[in-house]
Amino acid sequence: MMKSKPYVTKNDIKKGLREVGLREGDIVFVHSSLSSFGYVEGGADTVIDALLETVGSSGTVVMPAFTWTLYHDKVGVVFDVANTSVKNEVGLIPEVFRKKKGVIRSIHICHSVTAIGPHARDVMGDGVRSFGEGSTFHQLYKLDSWYLLLGVGFNVCTALHMVEEFMHVPYRYYRDFRHSKVILPDKRIIPCKSVEFLRKKGYYNDFAKMESIFDQEGILRKTFIGNAKIINVKIRDIFDVTKRYVEKDIGFLLTPESRKRLKQEMNI
Repeated sequence: MMKSKPYVTKNDIKKGLREVGLREGDIVFVHSSLSSFGYVEGGADTVIDALLETVGSSGTVVMPAFTWTLYHDKVGVVFDVANTSVKNEVGLIPEVFRKKKGVIRSIHICHSVTAIGPHARDVMGDGVRSFGEGSTFHQLYKLDSWYLLLGVGFNVCTALHMVEEFMHVPYRYYRDFRHSKVILPDKRIIPCKSVEFLRKKGYYNDFAKMESIFDQEGILRKTFIGNAKIINVKIRDIFDVTKRYVEKDIGFLLTPESRKRLKQEMNI
């Protein structure tokens, strides 16, 4: 039986955000699905306003502005920072957010982010690595940021790739974007210096299983807003807990089939 669509207001969202520990002054990275809530009065703008009002003027909200499917397998492309849409990649809420006054966007060609708040520039990263040293996710780790899932699961948890990159997992490799360019918001054109930490062909991640592991570790804060399951967790906890498992099994974040293949290739 299909769930009915509840009517969700901004106050409902703010109440739920407080229930999972979000407070004034916090830094939070947000993955989201607008449709998961039900019917949100005011749509994506309402969700964004609720986030901004909850963390206040001293807080910082960060969202994905990924363009991976547009650029990851191409050579000599041009990434227009100000105008490249993210709706098809990461949804309507991030698309509306990136167009808001005061929001800035990083320059990584595949894994850019948008942010607003006192720490917005701090989390932009250097535009080189997607998840490793100097990346947005590394900056979020250093700033002890929250990682908020609004109606989505850990299957979309990009922060888990940070563990893979810092651990130099053997089923991924670096690819650069030679001959590609970046158009900055001021219309200057610069060479693209981004590199991507890509999975080798035939390997697949299984991130969804991490929710039960994090539950057992006691690091998740959960509630519901409308029909949307809300999960909030410190990015440091995501990294530190996952790293323990990957240290014991370098293929831990892969599907069973991919783990088996990796062991065969590594003669483990």
